[in-house]
Amino acid sequence: MRRFAGVRMIGVVTNPRAGRTIGNPARINRLEQILGPHGFLREAQALDEMLEIAEEFRREGIRVLAIHGGDGTLHHALSAFIPAYKGTDLPPVALLRGGTMNTIARCLGIKGLSETILKRVVGIVGRQGLFEVVRTNTIKVNDRYGFIFGLGFPVSLLKAYYRDEGRGRSKTIRVLLEILFSMIQKGAAYNDFFRPFEAKIWVEGERLPGRSYMAFLGATVKEVGLGFKPTRRAAEEEGLFQCLCMGPQRMGLNALRVLLGMELTGERFMDRLASRSVIVLERPSDMQIDGEIFKDQEEIRLSAGPTIRFMRPKP
Repeated sequence: MRRFAGVRMIGVVTNPRAGRTIGNPARINRLEQILGPHGFLREAQALDEMLEIAEEFRREGIRVLAIHGGDGTLHHALSAFIPAYKGTDLPPVALLRGGTMNTIARCLGIKGLSETILKRVVGIVGRQGLFEVVRTNTIKVNDRYGFIFGLGFPVSLLKAYYRDEGRGRSKTIRVLLEILFSMIQKGAAYNDFFRPFEAKIWVEGERLPGRSYMAFLGATVKEVGLGFKPTRRAAEEEGLFQCLCMGPQRMGLNALRVLLGMELTGERFMDRLASRSVIVLERPSDMQIDGEIFKDQEEIRLSAGPTIRFMRPKP
């Protein structure tokens, strides 16, 4: 538990394009009203705006960083705020949710509507009350910071989820059925889901065997999106992240086993905690960080990033 003392200031950064805010601009007005004299709110629609907000919040000496949006907004905010704070700890971070995907908040046990969560945070700060801190590792992916990294099948899975309309549990079930049908038919859809990528991969300086892989996943949280929990050991040790890497053998069956959290063994399967990894791709490939897809990557450097102190205000 921690207690606030001294200056009482909350800095809220919001993404007006987050899933639950699009078409509902009144929500941002409600957040500002709840915040009142305890802080201020800034909107960021682009990366350069997020960088400017990070510098402003640091100069103002905010005591709580509240992020309103989903996993993508959190990823972009941390990628701006961590460099802005130049090696010093960020203030405690309050996740207000509000995005299409709120995987990180769900992993941390943070529930409720954005307005409700902010009310709890304002109440804690206003009375200098106690709050619970959940320390969570980050992964640095080249110059970005996040909690979930994927290459190969994890990217194909996300692309299928984002394709067409619909989100949530029903869309996840539809995508899983699509994967199962592709495994049965072994047609073009199967090749789209399970196309291997060619790369040289090092984990902790050790070269992995082979050069053809079906999936690489790195995470510091147990759930990696869409309700799947293959990285149950991700939060075991501070300063490390869990790595899963699969070769092309029995691709479809092994992918489903990993998504369901089943253990795999074998020479071409790697599961370990690590602090660094390097992936050199033979052809440009797409990667994902916290549910956002980045195109045409050639060399990817993963390392353990700073630990973030998340507030978990109780109802």
